[in-house]
Amino acid sequence: MSKLHIQELLRSEFHASLLGFAEMQGYLPKEFAELPYGISIGVQLSRPIIDSLQSAPNKLYAYHYHAINHYLNDLAIQTVNYLQKREHQALSIPASLTINWKTHEGHLSHKMVATRAGLGWIGKNALLVTNEFGPRLRLVTVLTDAPLRGKRPITASQCGDCQACVKACPVGAIHGKAWTPKTDREALVDVHKCAEFIDQYKAELGAPVCGLCVQACPKGRREPKNRLWGETSQELV
Repeated sequence: MSKLHIQELLRSEFHASLLGFAEMQGYLPKEFAELPYGISIGVQLSRPIIDSLQSAPNKLYAYHYHAINHYLNDLAIQTVNYLQKREHQALSIPASLTINWKTHEGHLSHKMVATRAGLGWIGKNALLVTNEFGPRLRLVTVLTDAPLRGKRPITASQCGDCQACVKACPVGAIHGKAWTPKTDREALVDVHKCAEFIDQYKAELGAPVCGLCVQACPKGRREPKNRLWGETSQELV
């Protein structure tokens, strides 16, 4: 199985923004142990939509958030089909699928797979952060028995002394602690405070979303151009 073929499929045909391969032995629940390789797929969030989140979530972001999740799930299914046609076992872990509402956990942490694939680190807001996109992306995971070995995992935070997401959180749910692979999520954020805040917007927006800590992060931020296609006012004169 060639990683180059999968990269070509996801990047050129399906326009994934981020892609990495991870060895997951020892990091999976028992039910997935026979699929010890992970494919982490990311799609960038719209910069103008993220920039619109100044003091509260809005309907545009709520729609965009779920549209990207659906798109990621489609990419994952296409990847699973590609692998199965080549006689490999594979399954997709859906984006943002919660299976335990008390702990707000899913089958598997997409962020953990991404760090194992060397794509980024976990920020103080408990989101994946990359140098290119910051936390402005969503993730999905495919597990497989195809031996797709990846880069060296990232094991250290690059947030430094930055407190931007801590200051942006309206309910003080972010503790400001630097991540390591041994750091529990609860040491980074109070997920119950976060959930209580976003639930306030569920009726208004049709979904429990926030995004304020995503908008606040300086990593991956780029100055907006005067025109959507990147032309400056000087170039248009």
